[in-house]
Amino acid sequence: MGQEQSTNQKAQEYKQFLLQYSQERETIHPQFGVIKLFTHIQMNEQICLKRYFTKCDKELSNLVAHLKKRNSFEQNNLLKILAVHKQDQIKVCSDQSSIVIIIQYYQENLTNEMSIRKLNNKPYNEGHIWILLQQIIDPCTYLCEKNVFHGDIKPSTIYLDENGCIKLSECDMFNDGINGYQKMIQSLDKSYLSPTLLKQYKELIMQPIHDPYKSDIYSLGLTVLSVILMEEVYDCFDYVDGIVLTDQLEQKFIRIKQMGYSQILIEFVKQLLLLDEQERPSWQMLKDFIDKYRDKIYNMIPFYKNHLHNVKSPIRQSNQFDKSPIRQNIIYLPLNKLPQQQFSKSQQFNTSRSDTKPKYVQISKENY
Repeated sequence: MGQEQSTNQKAQEYKQFLLQYSQERETIHPQFGVIKLFTHIQMNEQICLKRYFTKCDKELSNLVAHLKKRNSFEQNNLLKILAVHKQDQIKVCSDQSSIVIIIQYYQENLTNEMSIRKLNNKPYNEGHIWILLQQIIDPCTYLCEKNVFHGDIKPSTIYLDENGCIKLSECDMFNDGINGYQKMIQSLDKSYLSPTLLKQYKELIMQPIHDPYKSDIYSLGLTVLSVILMEEVYDCFDYVDGIVLTDQLEQKFIRIKQMGYSQILIEFVKQLLLLDEQERPSWQMLKDFIDKYRDKIYNMIPFYKNHLHNVKSPIRQSNQFDKSPIRQNIIYLPLNKLPQQQFSKSQQFNTSRSDTKPKYVQISKENY
């Protein structure tokens, strides 16, 4: 009796929750597939509803456990699960059980933003690029600490909230998501594949062997290139032969340099794009580097201007570009030191300041 009352109460709470929203339409989400969109009647914010059906009790319990764990994630740049409604007693289509998941929804993404900026000839300034990096590195580091990887970092899967701040969702948010490599294999969409994945894509290997976290970091590097240039960078790959076109990639770095972006940013992105995944920095190393300049990034202080000419040490002998015309100008970034050489806690940004200041610095929504 008590369990039945609890179930009925939860069902009523779910109905009351949805009464605050008006249903708009059914649409295709870049990561979640078919969803239903709802808009808050008073505040005009949107949410999306994803429904699952299953005949297997174990599958249902596994999904609920996964969602419960995901719901515990607390990171400001990650999409949040707002509600989960499990219909234990209601059978749909004979022996199928239903579960409904309600998630934050943001229509805008970096692909849309890039298109508008390109149309208005309004590229991001470098301060905004560092904020972009910070707002992607922070949640991806958090996910890594939870043994979760994103799986498909690219402009269309990087969402912008109403303030122009980054929101991310890992592909496995619902425990059955399709990552970027799988989308490529199934010819569903293009993705920014790492060199290791690119080789295996050529052979149509269904279960690729790679470091998913380092693959994400490579995808981040391509995403940053894309955002700076306000264009997709799929032309840097030969998908038939499974290789990176390094000359094409190098030309894009030359363009970025000509646009006036600093050498420290160029070399930062180049480390993300090292061919050997073991040579790429980890998410924690990237966050350690961001932490050193976090206060200046947050306040849009151009720290990068101090690193244009006064750092002379080479980055290291191995470089992903065999024929790099700017290799002589490479500077050193402290991303790949041993753990004991990384920045100490005292050097990191004081996160307590977020209690008195906005949690985000917007990267978009400028007047075009």
